[in-house]
Amino acid sequence: MLNLITRSFSVLAFITCAPLAMAESTPPAEVTISGSLTGMSDYIWRGQSQTWGKPALQFSVEAAHNSGVYAGFFTSNVSSQWVPGAHLETDWYSGFRNKLPGSLSEVGYDLNINYAYFPGGDFNKTGFNLPSSSPNTVEVSASVNHHWLTLKAGQVLSKFYGWDTNNSSAGSFAGDPKAAITGSTKGSYYVEAQVSQDIAEGWNINGQVGRQTIRNSVGLDWSYYKLGVYHTVDQWNIGLAFTGGSQPDAFKNFVGLTNNGSTYSAARPAVVGSVARSF
Repeated sequence: MLNLITRSFSVLAFITCAPLAMAESTPPAEVTISGSLTGMSDYIWRGQSQTWGKPALQFSVEAAHNSGVYAGFFTSNVSSQWVPGAHLETDWYSGFRNKLPGSLSEVGYDLNINYAYFPGGDFNKTGFNLPSSSPNTVEVSASVNHHWLTLKAGQVLSKFYGWDTNNSSAGSFAGDPKAAITGSTKGSYYVEAQVSQDIAEGWNINGQVGRQTIRNSVGLDWSYYKLGVYHTVDQWNIGLAFTGGSQPDAFKNFVGLTNNGSTYSAARPAVVGSVARSF
């Protein structure tokens, strides 16, 4: 899977960028800056709460060039019960998005690389006397979209958020003693499908289904879904979404990494409300 996604990423990048380099004339450089500030009742990432079921405040900003090249930044609070030693997630990303040529011009694509950096995060800061392992992660993804449908696949080029045999071996998950990381998690991947459809002026429904696969693991892969309704007025967006997933036993009553007695089912179904202001 690693070679497939990596090679596809390289081929698509060459095919789409080569015409730009060979073009006889280049349109004037235009850069668009956009962003948002969002408050939500829970930060759900691929069906799992990153804030231990508590609210999140998020900020994002992106600069996009008319050639299709873009770069951006995202940040959100997270819980050290789930991300060891960290209270903040920062994502630094870049990519290229455009449309396919000719008769396929209604099909868009997006090639992306993202570095998730958690200041202060390290498994040696848990309450379980674990060796050092950084949760910082590099991930690449590729997606195609046509009207209301987007298909996406991504893969990590590093450890999967610091998970390894030293901190996630058999017996590490109270909900399933057999669940474990058995080797390198580099190359873990996900696939997902998203739908987005306007149903009336200012109203949109949005759905997502996906599957996260952890390389060299037992009892840790999971599926996830989301269905939401969103309403936009001027630069404000208000949303309500229902999320959930397959939630393996390993993530049920998960023992918080600070080892203070707190437990939480990170992948349990949840209703999430959000208010966002765009600029």
